[in-house]
Amino acid sequence: MISTRAQKNFDQMLTLGIKASLGGSASDLCEVEPVATLKDITESHAVMITVASFLFRLSVLIYFSPDEATRRHFVGVEGDDPTTKDDQAFFDAIRESCNVCCGSLNRELATVFPHVAMSTPNIIERECGSHLETLKGGYLQHFRATTGAGSQFYVTLCVRDYAAVDFEWTMPEEAESSGELEFF
Repeated sequence: MISTRAQKNFDQMLTLGIKASLGGSASDLCEVEPVATLKDITESHAVMITVASFLFRLSVLIYFSPDEATRRHFVGVEGDDPTTKDDQAFFDAIRESCNVCCGSLNRELATVFPHVAMSTPNIIERECGSHLETLKGGYLQHFRATTGAGSQFYVTLCVRDYAAVDFEWTMPEEAESSGELEFF
């Protein structure tokens, strides 16, 4: 069983990751909101990544289509030429963005759970996401992320629990910076 508090914390941790990765910068991403179902999405692919501990296995799917707007968004996020037609550069860029998303989630989970591990990102067909419900996980939640540029991405969070999952977590406060240099 996954407690309501743990569900809320998983959602907040994933939202931090989404904001850190899918918008290009935290300020570019304007909104992340839960949605009831993904039945209306038209994206053809998803990037799947998994974070696991002894108590749970968490899968995140980030849906996308390899269309021109998505290519521009992700290749531009990675700093490469967004006009490139190179499929490998595009898939590498989207995998890296999703890796950053789940890396953020993994870091936050590691503050609570002593043993967590993260998989490498894999690109799968969108239809594979519909099978998450058959896993009978303890928690399944969908999100829509809308960037300041108007791009929308859908994300699924599926948590399978192997024991009772309940934990306390506090969202980190954003550090204010006045632009000063820091020397080490």
